[in-house]
Amino acid sequence: MKEEKTLIEAALFLSSRAMSAEEFRTLTGIGALGYIRSVLDELRKEYDDRGSALEITEMDGKYVMRVRNEHLQRVKQFAQDTEISKSALRTLAYISKNDGILKSALVRKMGTHVYGNVKELVGAGFIRSQKSGRSSKLTLTEKFKKYFTQEIPQQPAGEEQTAL
Repeated sequence: MKEEKTLIEAALFLSSRAMSAEEFRTLTGIGALGYIRSVLDELRKEYDDRGSALEITEMDGKYVMRVRNEHLQRVKQFAQDTEISKSALRTLAYISKNDGILKSALVRKMGTHVYGNVKELVGAGFIRSQKSGRSSKLTLTEKFKKYFTQEIPQQPAGEEQTAL
């Protein structure tokens, strides 16, 4: 059980999203979901008992490791910016060129895989999805604008740019 618990703990630490017991079952090769849940409960108890700044929480059958609320305000400036998959980045590029596009039009243009990408992008806060008839209108958020439109430093007049 020690090796499985260590694998689950490492996956929780590295994952940027909540993970299901089924994902841990695949990771560890353990067939019984009840056993996986008991390992997760044991890990959660260990973090609680030692008063760790981290906690393992479960919501809607998915587990996540995160900083406890009482410590979050003091350490959140150290969090890295959101990273998204290459596929979602391609979808985001298309949405940015066509701000306000309907999800149905996006699916026709890029394929059904964009459903997952849209969910990822909404979760990351880069786009907003608002119901529009039978589809949804996809628009860029302020977070997108801040993240992707940064000032390029101006070179002082008279200085030549050197090639790298």
